Amino acid sequence: MFSVLIISYLILSINSVSIDIIENDLNHTIEKILLINENLYVGTRNVLHRLSSLSLNRTIPSLQLIPLSDNFECIQCDRNNHIKILLRVHKENILLCGTIFQGTCQILDQDFNLIINSSLPIVANDPINSTNALIIQERNLIYFGVTYTNEGTQRWQIPNISGRSLNVSRFMKILSTNDDERISRDDLSLRFMSRQQTRFIVQYIYSFYTENYIYFITNQPNDIEQKQILTKIIRFCRDSSNSIIRTYIEIPLLCSNSEWFIKTAEIFFNDKNQPILIGHFARKDGAGGTNICLWNIQNDIDRAFEDNYRTCYSMGIGKRGLAFIKPNEPCRKDESWSIPINSDNLCPWIINDRFPYPVGGTTPAIGHLFYENILERSSAFQIYSFGSSNLIFQGLTNGTFKLGLYDFGVKINWFYSYQLSTATPILSNVIFDNKTETFFLASESKIYRISLSGDCTSRLSCDECLSSSNNPLCGWCTMNQRCTLANNCPLNFWQQENNHCTHIVRVQPLKASIDNIQWINLTLTKLPQLEHNEIYQCIFMDKIISASTQAIKLDHNRLSCPTPSKNIHVHKGSHLKLRLSIIKWPSNVSIATVSDFTFYNCSSYSSCVSCRSEFGCQWCSQRCSSMCTEFSSQCSSVDLLNSSNIFLESKQSIEIPLKFDHIQYDNRIECRLNETIYGLVNSDSICSISKMSHINDENEQIVFLTVHQNNILIGNPIKMFIYRCDLYDTCDKCNLRSKCSWCQGRCLTNSINKCLINEQCTSLRIVDFSPKSIPLNGRTIINILLNEHINEEIVEILLTDIPCLLINSSNIIQCQAIVSNYSRKGHISVQFSNSIYILSKEYIEYCQSSINSITPNIVYEVGGQILYLSGKNLFIGNEQTIFIGDYRCLQLKQISLNNLSCQLPPMASRIYNITLKIDKQLLNVEQNLKVTPNPIVEDIDPTISFASGGRLIFVRGMHFGSAQTITVKFSHRKWIAKLKINTNDILSAKDGMISSFYFRTPSLPTSSNDFPSPPLDVNFSLYFDNSIISLINIIQFHYIPDVLLNISSTLPSLPYTGEELKLHVENLTEAASMSDIQLFIGCSECKLRTFTSKSITCQPPKKLIINTAIILNNPQQHDDCTLFNSSIGPIRFRIGYREYLIGYLSYSRLLSVKYSKITIVSLIFASSLLTISVLSFGLYLFYKYFGKSKSKTNVLSNKNNANANDKQFWSTDTSASPAPYYQVYEQISCLSSHDNTLTRAPLLQCPYYQEKRCTPPIMEQLQMSSSFLTTISIEDDQLKQLLFKKSQKFSSTKYRPSMELFYDLLNMKPFSEAFIDQLIENHSTDLIESYVYLFRYSPQNFKLFPLTRESVFQKFFSNLFLQSKNQLINKFHLFDDFLRILIDSIDSSPCDELLNRSSRSVSSTTLLLNNIAYRSYELKINYENLLHFHVNVLDCDTIDKLKQKIIHYLNSNENTNRLIEYDEVDLSMPSINSYLYSDQIPMLKNFLPNSTIYCQKKYIIKKESKTFVYHLCKENQLILEKHFMEEKLKENKHRLQQIFIYFCQQIMNGLDLFFIFENEENQQVLFQRYIQLVSDLIRRLNRLMLCRSACPIIESCLNSIADGLEFIFDTKTEFSSEIKLLFMDDKKYFSTFNKNNFHICSSNQFNPQFSPIDTRSLTLKDDSAIESLLKLYQFYELYSEPINQHIGENHVSILLPVHHLLVQIRQLLPSDNITLI
Repeated sequence: MFSVLIISYLILSINSVSIDIIENDLNHTIEKILLINENLYVGTRNVLHRLSSLSLNRTIPSLQLIPLSDNFECIQCDRNNHIKILLRVHKENILLCGTIFQGTCQILDQDFNLIINSSLPIVANDPINSTNALIIQERNLIYFGVTYTNEGTQRWQIPNISGRSLNVSRFMKILSTNDDERISRDDLSLRFMSRQQTRFIVQYIYSFYTENYIYFITNQPNDIEQKQILTKIIRFCRDSSNSIIRTYIEIPLLCSNSEWFIKTAEIFFNDKNQPILIGHFARKDGAGGTNICLWNIQNDIDRAFEDNYRTCYSMGIGKRGLAFIKPNEPCRKDESWSIPINSDNLCPWIINDRFPYPVGGTTPAIGHLFYENILERSSAFQIYSFGSSNLIFQGLTNGTFKLGLYDFGVKINWFYSYQLSTATPILSNVIFDNKTETFFLASESKIYRISLSGDCTSRLSCDECLSSSNNPLCGWCTMNQRCTLANNCPLNFWQQENNHCTHIVRVQPLKASIDNIQWINLTLTKLPQLEHNEIYQCIFMDKIISASTQAIKLDHNRLSCPTPSKNIHVHKGSHLKLRLSIIKWPSNVSIATVSDFTFYNCSSYSSCVSCRSEFGCQWCSQRCSSMCTEFSSQCSSVDLLNSSNIFLESKQSIEIPLKFDHIQYDNRIECRLNETIYGLVNSDSICSISKMSHINDENEQIVFLTVHQNNILIGNPIKMFIYRCDLYDTCDKCNLRSKCSWCQGRCLTNSINKCLINEQCTSLRIVDFSPKSIPLNGRTIINILLNEHINEEIVEILLTDIPCLLINSSNIIQCQAIVSNYSRKGHISVQFSNSIYILSKEYIEYCQSSINSITPNIVYEVGGQILYLSGKNLFIGNEQTIFIGDYRCLQLKQISLNNLSCQLPPMASRIYNITLKIDKQLLNVEQNLKVTPNPIVEDIDPTISFASGGRLIFVRGMHFGSAQTITVKFSHRKWIAKLKINTNDILSAKDGMISSFYFRTPSLPTSSNDFPSPPLDVNFSLYFDNSIISLINIIQFHYIPDVLLNISSTLPSLPYTGEELKLHVENLTEAASMSDIQLFIGCSECKLRTFTSKSITCQPPKKLIINTAIILNNPQQHDDCTLFNSSIGPIRFRIGYREYLIGYLSYSRLLSVKYSKITIVSLIFASSLLTISVLSFGLYLFYKYFGKSKSKTNVLSNKNNANANDKQFWSTDTSASPAPYYQVYEQISCLSSHDNTLTRAPLLQCPYYQEKRCTPPIMEQLQMSSSFLTTISIEDDQLKQLLFKKSQKFSSTKYRPSMELFYDLLNMKPFSEAFIDQLIENHSTDLIESYVYLFRYSPQNFKLFPLTRESVFQKFFSNLFLQSKNQLINKFHLFDDFLRILIDSIDSSPCDELLNRSSRSVSSTTLLLNNIAYRSYELKINYENLLHFHVNVLDCDTIDKLKQKIIHYLNSNENTNRLIEYDEVDLSMPSINSYLYSDQIPMLKNFLPNSTIYCQKKYIIKKESKTFVYHLCKENQLILEKHFMEEKLKENKHRLQQIFIYFCQQIMNGLDLFFIFENEENQQVLFQRYIQLVSDLIRRLNRLMLCRSACPIIESCLNSIADGLEFIFDTKTEFSSEIKLLFMDDKKYFSTFNKNNFHICSSNQFNPQFSPIDTRSLTLKDDSAIESLLKLYQFYELYSEPINQHIGENHVSILLPVHHLLVQIRQLLPSDNITLI
């Protein structure tokens, strides 16, 4: 084996073959290719292309195969159309089978015109599982081998193997044994048993046929009892009069050993015309290596089948096997059964009812190993007949392909290898065109054309063609005297023996000058005879140059020809190599060739020495020439007089002594450094240069000294070095230079050295010192750390140039600073008694400190608030202490150099002075701190709320304005809800005493044993400044049940008349006021006029606001301004946190505009008559059937619900009174008594309250279909979560006018530049995010930001808002699908949401390792009588978990036009038998997530009051053993392995979602930043989920996956051992990925840039923008001085406009402005 590897490597390392390669990128991964005549058909995902086989250009428009929403049969399938079969049928037509419509097939002509289409599902309908097809042309029949998929509802109908008709009249129907060809039990198909079909998976790799048999090669388990995968070969008889199962047999196919399985296979014929199967095998464990084996079909494979038949039928040994097709049974011995030995056709002998069938043999067909390589990973291997040999093609997974010849000897003769540009695996579907000697192959999205013929035709003579170092595919065709491939010449005229050729034995000379004609003498082995009028010619040529001269025959085998007098030019360098060919002219028959004949150019040499180094060149008359008539003298040369003088000092005048040989001083001699610095050589041979060049940071830079006379170079350049003394950092290096000396710890040039003598060198140095900045008044202790202990006495310590008083000395020196009268910066120098000086590398700085402002300036007596000081140079020295009067401020911490903060102590109410002490220096603050009494709460109103929350509450009292944070807390038992009050919402009087604020009540959790259902009272508390003041149990809030709004099942649509709308309600005033209620017509508010306990009226807007440009192309959303851009506005009723769609208001033209008055009157009269008739008939039916309907049933039914919902909720002239609403809690029974049994539970109805699926008839005309995401939402408000984790309530009303002006100010470019510079200087990341959010539609504003990981993500965030919603949906699908699969995995196992742990987590922080006993149940769900489906749940699931699974199913499998949120679905249950009570799972009506109920099925029924527990396990009982956790994490990660690899592969393709990198030259850096950006998005991905966005389990799994992605592609250096354990195999898997070939393709689908007006309106419409502006404005107020100074220095003309705008802003700002930063 090892010798084979060595030979392969040596051959591949020399590529002397020239092959023409053309490539074309089709932008999508190529799946199949097919060649028909001159057309190359290439199938990618959703597209079929037709390309020219010569140029690879498209010849007709591509055929789009993308489905819209037509794949109704398979709601879980991949919506892309993946091409499974692409074959040639009926001579020149195309058979195309794809994954859509459950996997259908069609026949197209060469121009993509449809001939016939099949409606039957035939092939695998996913991109992973296999489909293999074999066409029997003479029978017009095709066999399919199809792997079972679990996608869709019809997969059980598809046989694993079937023979189908290609006739147009019976297209794709399975052939039957009946004459009428109806499908029967004995049709031409093979089906696995139904219970095995979904479990026993067979992948079909290759198929072929012989005269009597059909063969399929598979990878599969051996039988149902075994799980190990092995390669098998299947065979059955071709005679279609018998069913497949009657002659079906399969046996193992073995190459080397059982650790390998087959990847690809091919049939070719040997020199005896026998069929040979060649198989390409790879290791099962995924390790590197390639094995190629051969089988003779008749001698090896058919004989092995025969032996297995004999074992079962003749000997009766073992069992028949194949229990997945038929139940297993023993083999039966029949002594009468016999077959002829080596019979070609066993079919007549094996079709016998006495014999068991089908047969699964155990004796393998063992292959002959003829090539192995333990390192290579192959993806394609093909063999083709080529002349008398066989051409081998091998494609590797790294994009390399190799070519070799195989002559049925002992090895493959590899002669060529090439690395494709994709560096990704080569598709196994490789095509070789014998007519054009061309390969067609695909890798990733690129198609390649590789032509072999060009290399042969470029070789002109026989000896060049057949040279042993050249292309082994070439041969000399004696019939036309040309070099060709074997297929282009009759075999009896095609030769590869070199001894038949004429060779050039000698060429004299082999080099010639271009400026002188020279005769070339050539000696040949023989000279062919000339025909009539023919002559010999010499041709000198390459790809560009061609020149010829006539040759003269000297004798029988010698010629002489002159070199050309023109057309030969040496453009680069001094040499030109051409090919010299001898031909017969004018027949142009090549005789022999010299591959390398050299022309040299003497004039390219500029010096005598270099000229004479070239043979044939002479130095003559101060130039180099091939002809010279002068006397040849010695060349002048130059060198340094002293070879050690090669170092030159920077920025100094220098003199370089030289020595010359054979020089004449009759002309001036120049010396030059790098041809840029000039000097002169005097009569003493000294080169004088007035001033050397300056060097910056790199010492000893290389230069070359050259000497010229008459501008002619003398001798060769001399290498020298330029240095600077002060760049030497050690004494030893410094003293090596004669002009440098070590003085006072630094290296100085002798010209400025103040030291009398060189100081003693030492290894002692200053490692570090602190502090780096000190106050001017001194007395600061300086600690100087040395690298070693000192014994010498310290003479002096200087801080810059100021002495420092020594306190202590060891390896740490301590000294006390002395006062400085001004700021200064410099080194620390230490002088010792032994004349040693050491110097610090860093500077120490004396700084002047000052305090500009404090925040806040009003605080409470109780203390605990944070005090902020801002100024200049505050965080310097060793210690900083803040005093408030005599009180010392606590917990001082650093913010930045110019800011300090501390926590205030309790203090009495009065005004205090503030003092800052820096070491021994005291700084007084001009501002005072006012301490006020503690806050007093006087009134809280109202104190009642609905269970869903959202009630507006006002709190009134005194001294609220001094608080930095106010927290509202609601609690009941274990339930706690906290709300943070925005300080902008605090209203205070001018004196600051009387204050108030408002908030909305939180919603109650799900009712449970821990939390009773409303009505109930909950505790209420207020906390000021981090629990400094706690006002506990001031009052209790009373919660009552929510109101059920009786909305009609068919939403009405009314015309706009200009009148008020009236809504009839019942008892809303019990827990709501006018401030809690809003009505919207589209995006405009319907202004409330009246609000009573019975009704609400509002005035609709006069004009409907049309959707903004950012959402025009979106699917219909529940908060759109209009219904699909029409003149119809949805009417939404909002109470607290709930919102209801109650109807539509049409702003269409009035009827009177379109019709005449007479027509209108007629229509009114007719409609009145019709109304009276309908009412009369309705009354009759009511009285007739009222009694029956009344006594029908008391059970909850869909009909009763529908009748209740049909009551009108709102109108303009009538009233409706819905009944009071009470929450009902019911239970679902568990009927199973066995573990892990799937149980059918009773029918569960699932009403959908938020937005009805059934729409009024007028709306149905506007329905449209579109793609959608199943798990995440990419609405603008949701995308905002990527930047701002939590959306806090912010009241923007009083700040909007001023902040809109500040937004205009930020849009002024000079102001914006100065503002951004200050943001960057202060590292204000949160403020930069606010700035990015404001200018997300104008990404050009971010160019000034430094290129950091944070700024890249911010740029990506802005990029999302420049794309249409449909584009975002398409681009987010990869992440959406991955997240959906992750959630499915987590949901399929027990989860303890109180502990935030799951059994399927891939993060140790959220892994539940305890062994939880649980059962599976299948609930039948009725969704509004529209959908009926089943959801798998566990008996340990909470009702919260159940609702999550239902919503996840609806979002993932049903096109509901948008994602359904958690509290939009309600659950209800019919009545059930009471005797099952103790076994039931509590089913609680739930509106909010994070329910704390955890239920577990009881196995022993006891009479107890509680039938479930609250935890799956207790926190102190968690299993946290590291080894077990690692094993479980690896198991959970393995469940996601395939999807994770696919996920990573798609990411490696360069997702155009992240096309934000511009002008990135380094592909390595580009890829690293790209992976970091993808990882950052993955870490935030859960924020885009409407359901479970705050789930810690999902978040921790996403963090692990993001860390794993960065670990795989090495984007950072430190990773936890857990990440390395989980993702090390993936890192190895992707180790061959070439980052240099990485690129991101732009989709070029960005929306056009918005106008400034549109951008402004879009930006300022939400409260988050105003809040961000307020933060930025407060930052400006803190740093207005440097910002204004920057503007004044660069754009003084705009200072006045800026000032005017700022005056207006300050006038509009409320007087009680708060601090957000």
